[in-house]
Amino acid sequence: MLNDLGGQGAISRAADFIVIGAGTVGLPISVLLARKTGATVICLETGGLRQEEDTHPLNEVVQQGMFYKGASHGRFRCLGGTSMRWGGALIPFQNSDLCNAHWPISLDELTPFIDDVERLFSLEPGPYSDVSFPFELGGTHVNRLAKWPEFRKRNVAALLDADVAAAANLQVWLNAHVVKIKTQTEGVRLEAVSPNGDRLAISGRKLIVAAGAIETTRLALLIDRQNNGAVSALTSALGHNFTDHISAEVAEIVASETALLNKIVGFRFGAAGSMRNIRFELAPQAEARRHLPPGFCHIGFEVEKPGGFDVLREIFRNVQRRKSPPPRVIFDLIANTPWLARAMWWRLVNKRLLFPAHSRLIVHAVVEQLPSPNNRITLSDTCCDRFGLPLAEINWRLSKEDKENVIETSELFRRTWRTSKFASLGVWKSIEPQQIWANIDNAEGIFHPTGSTRMGACPADGVVDKNLNLFGVANVQLLATSVLPTGGGANPTMMLLLLGMRCVNQHAAGSTPPKA
Repeated sequence: MLNDLGGQGAISRAADFIVIGAGTVGLPISVLLARKTGATVICLETGGLRQEEDTHPLNEVVQQGMFYKGASHGRFRCLGGTSMRWGGALIPFQNSDLCNAHWPISLDELTPFIDDVERLFSLEPGPYSDVSFPFELGGTHVNRLAKWPEFRKRNVAALLDADVAAAANLQVWLNAHVVKIKTQTEGVRLEAVSPNGDRLAISGRKLIVAAGAIETTRLALLIDRQNNGAVSALTSALGHNFTDHISAEVAEIVASETALLNKIVGFRFGAAGSMRNIRFELAPQAEARRHLPPGFCHIGFEVEKPGGFDVLREIFRNVQRRKSPPPRVIFDLIANTPWLARAMWWRLVNKRLLFPAHSRLIVHAVVEQLPSPNNRITLSDTCCDRFGLPLAEINWRLSKEDKENVIETSELFRRTWRTSKFASLGVWKSIEPQQIWANIDNAEGIFHPTGSTRMGACPADGVVDKNLNLFGVANVQLLATSVLPTGGGANPTMMLLLLGMRCVNQHAAGSTPPKA
């Protein structure tokens, strides 16, 4: 059931599970907890039904160090959260990404839940690599394929609309901003406030904070403050080691066999509108893994002149946001009929997205930022949100070693390109090193925040244990990309969803049947 706290006055509710955040992972686990455990679930979303603007006032932060753009532009407060704008790439990390970084959990503990994620988003089953890739890449790189849901299934609010409405034991509350969290041995007590001052008091057996990396970290810091420093008394890691992936354009490919290259590296269409794209990650056995953090290279395109691709992208992004495209799109489609006709032929025959007209092929290197305790999220001493709670203060910087790792990742893939059959498909033209350095210096992150509430085997190593339980307080779990100890060599959303599915499974396994 969907509710809005606005206009409710002062009310109280009780539930077995309370979930903060109705976004990419919060809404799915709320639905699944209600379905699989039979328990009562309350999901609190600080935003409303939709967020029309690119930024939200409650995402204001205090910036220290380098500017971190993901603090404002990578976050959305509404039903569905960031999934209303999310690109959609889903791919698990490689096992070597975890074991080399001493994660307290193995990939084998998460892979059983890949099928659950694929069913949720109607993804094609199968490996996350191209097993029929046409040539060898040597021992340094492996090809890997991310899976992308079709646009209308990327927004979990649209995907789970009927499930939310049908679940009698699930309440989703909009415009419910959590201002107080008190933990006790027997459960938790929360207070949420609407923009109009309506108040919702909730008691629950278990709290799961799934509000995105930055907000989950801020709430964990508030839980620590509002519970007499119970977390910080055990661990010094809370808020520290805030990282992102670093991405930079490193080369241009001048294609000599454009059609064949398009077939190899172009976006691939699957069943029911799903997509896949290929990237080239460090191989598990690569010698470079001894000193280089995980990363990958992928080939994208830079459109020099707007055309049919831009029209299609606008249409599908509106579908994802549950909006109608503007009327002018009809005229734009007519104006770009020649490219659209060719693109349709490519989709039907080659099952690929045709490279846009007037575009350049660009190689991007994406590298895990090295964790540093100096990169951190704290609570501001001077600035508060409209509800009187301290803003998150982000102190984030790239190190010289981070920049050097991007350069080396690029150089490794350049060698693979020039020593493989890629060389016959196009010429690698490196971007000048000083320009790459400038690109890195101007990097603002790519909205893959991790690390600030990291998992650890014990409080000396992290903020939550391998089962996401917050050290120092009872009955609280954190479920955001901030619990990932490192950024890995791929987009982090799949790992977050796998952790969420595992969390639901653990609660279902330990639950008792609901009373008749």
